Amino acid sequence: MSRLYRSFLFTGLLLTTGTFVWSQGIEYPTPPHNPKQLFYLQRPPNTNTVIYELNMENGVLDKKQPIHAYWISYAKKGQTEELTDIQRKYAYGIKITALDDNSYECHLAAYRKLKLYLKEGEDKQYHVYTTVNDKQIIINRIFIAVNGGSLFKPHIDYVQLNGIDTATGAATEERIKL
Repeated sequence: MSRLYRSFLFTGLLLTTGTFVWSQGIEYPTPPHNPKQLFYLQRPPNTNTVIYELNMENGVLDKKQPIHAYWISYAKKGQTEELTDIQRKYAYGIKITALDDNSYECHLAAYRKLKLYLKEGEDKQYHVYTTVNDKQIIINRIFIAVNGGSLFKPHIDYVQLNGIDTATGAATEERIKL
């Protein structure tokens, strides 16, 4: 999998409000509260954000496509836009396989190695889980740190996952070196 696709794939997710300075002095805004939001993704070179939310109709989860991904274009005053077919297929889309009626194995199109699991938590709400550095976490933010390179061959320093450690309930920040 090329570094280009991986760079398009990962970035910041956060459930709290605020602005974060992550890379190259860029301030990344936190998306507004959305009760269907599972996590979000940001990356340099701009602040546009991919939102991953539950795909529900009349309060019922769409079992065939349970996650909907779209952009918040902060460069266009927070306008939302659908992913293009190319973005969905090769970069920011999410591939989903049903495990049973209420749980799914997923991965982002650009990075198959990071297994994600959509399932109901103890709070009866859906969350996206993964295991990083021997910790199971509920993901709420992903950030990819790019340091130089080119559009077609960026140098990726790391991928940072933020969320909640399911064992302790504490906020956690885990990095994956690529």
